[in-house]
Amino acid sequence: MATTKVAFIGCGGRNGAHVQKCMENLDNIEYVGFCDIEEERAYKYAERVKVDPEGKIFRDYRDLLANTKPDAIFMAVPPHCHGEIEPAIIEKGIPFLIEKPVALDMATAERIEKLIKEKGLITAAGFQDRYQNLTQIMKDYIKDKKVGLVTGAWYGGIPGVWWWRRMETSGGQVVEQNIHIFDQARYLFGEPLYVNCAGARGIVNGDEYGCPGYNVHDYSSAVIKFQSGVVCTIFTACYAQGPGMQSGMNIYCQDSKLEYGLRSWLKITDKDGVHEYTRGKEQTGIQDEAFIHAVRTGDTSQILADYSEAVKSLRLTLACNESIETGKTIFF
Repeated sequence: MATTKVAFIGCGGRNGAHVQKCMENLDNIEYVGFCDIEEERAYKYAERVKVDPEGKIFRDYRDLLANTKPDAIFMAVPPHCHGEIEPAIIEKGIPFLIEKPVALDMATAERIEKLIKEKGLITAAGFQDRYQNLTQIMKDYIKDKKVGLVTGAWYGGIPGVWWWRRMETSGGQVVEQNIHIFDQARYLFGEPLYVNCAGARGIVNGDEYGCPGYNVHDYSSAVIKFQSGVVCTIFTACYAQGPGMQSGMNIYCQDSKLEYGLRSWLKITDKDGVHEYTRGKEQTGIQDEAFIHAVRTGDTSQILADYSEAVKSLRLTLACNESIETGKTIFF
């Protein structure tokens, strides 16, 4: 098998997971470049994969693209950094896996999507939950079922990175974090007809929570009507400092119930009893294998979310923000 040369733009926590999975699950990978505005983080990546950092460390993505020739790029940067990097990668014709959200506005996302389609470029988006065995079990189970109501939730605290706590740099929790549950709902139930979302602030004091400058919504509730007829309510909250609701999803069929614990477990209750499942192979590894397989062979059938899929989920979550701010139902 020929060696696949990979580079990383953004050397924070999320690309760290991709590095780890490449090391664990993929053979014949050559690490040719690491880019981060903090050079020390890029050096730590090189040290982690045990390669000589000489000529492989960059503070500017333009320098990486000019001085390396990767076959594939993993891109994980703060949401507000999207827009200039992607066209440069596309112009070079390099397949890339991009973490979510892919932009903070639809104009940027659609501009990049157009360039990708014109180039015919292989892409993947970091919606890892599509690759879980638990998600596939749910998808297979409900395909012949009558589903009415669904609830989903991402309930927790505030991540430590500075950009997460600002609407202008993260888009808020719905867009930056809970987009995973919104995407999973799209994957399971199809495209939305409309969404109405209410959100509020008032619980989180930025200084008391150790996150000065905080201005995202503390909590929200979105009601989505899907074209399939499913009505789904998705809760989002980051004010938790103690016990709260279970993150994940509950699906209520005509004759059965599915209870999913975020990236952990699944319980299906029906006329045949209770069926319990645990998560199998970690989903990021499956996702990365699918992407590299596509780069090596041209076969994209294993990629469950490409850039265009990411744009659709972005549109849904941005619509939630619009609904919060305007009080209106947003139609698609």
